[in-house]
Amino acid sequence: MKKISSIILVFLFIIQAYGQDSISAPKKVYKLNYKVELPLTGGMFALNFLGFAQLSKKPTLDSLYIISLNKDDIWSFDHIVFNQSSPAPSSIYTISDIGLWTSYVLPSLLFLDDEIRKSWLDITLLYLETQAINLNIYVWGGPIFTERIRPIIYNEGSWDYKLENGTTDSFFSGHVSMVAGASFFMAKVYSDYHPELGAKKWFLYSAAIIPPALVGYCRYRGFMHYPTDILLGAVVGATAGILGPHIHKITKKNKNDLSIVPFTGRYTGLAFSMQF
Repeated sequence: MKKISSIILVFLFIIQAYGQDSISAPKKVYKLNYKVELPLTGGMFALNFLGFAQLSKKPTLDSLYIISLNKDDIWSFDHIVFNQSSPAPSSIYTISDIGLWTSYVLPSLLFLDDEIRKSWLDITLLYLETQAINLNIYVWGGPIFTERIRPIIYNEGSWDYKLENGTTDSFFSGHVSMVAGASFFMAKVYSDYHPELGAKKWFLYSAAIIPPALVGYCRYRGFMHYPTDILLGAVVGATAGILGPHIHKITKKNKNDLSIVPFTGRYTGLAFSMQF
């Protein structure tokens, strides 16, 4: 979660390659104000870096305090994390990290669509802006101001990790939030560019659940998060991924439309109307 700048570098590299073919005029689906949203997005990423810097300064747990912890103090719904029959393999952490990093560039698959590729710059900025909001909700709305201890601290195991930084960052799952933001962003953008899908677009949203569900399962099996942490991360990410494009979508009500209509009667002439 700390190497967020890679989103910009990798994603911009990919869209440059796809953008080479965008010659014809694109179909405008979203309206963005580059003079406002470019510096705004950059500012949000800067704020995110500041948040992670503050997060790294959180005090670590004391060994005596860790010894005093009791699993029975965790409420019943979240306590099920301790009912797992077997310990998770160490590879589970790597799998969840791979899922996270893959999600950063996952929306580049949208550029396989001809119409979406023509608007590659709009979609790229919109994605970066959406995930910048998502990240800031995670950092400033979660672990900086909360002290929820990860489930793994309650288990028997190496003390090396238990005394490291980040053991109180369980609330909420940033991995799941970021993956959900990417997958639901893809579903929303593709359905907006293809309104002919109709009710079939819900198949896209159903498929968008799969990536965060898989990553969430890995975080659960690795005792890194409680079920509520994972569920909230999914809700935050999905909301950001959908609302980011939605609030920028051009509709008939906000689309400038000039019409000229002839009329006759007591007077004859032309009527001009402009919709905003």
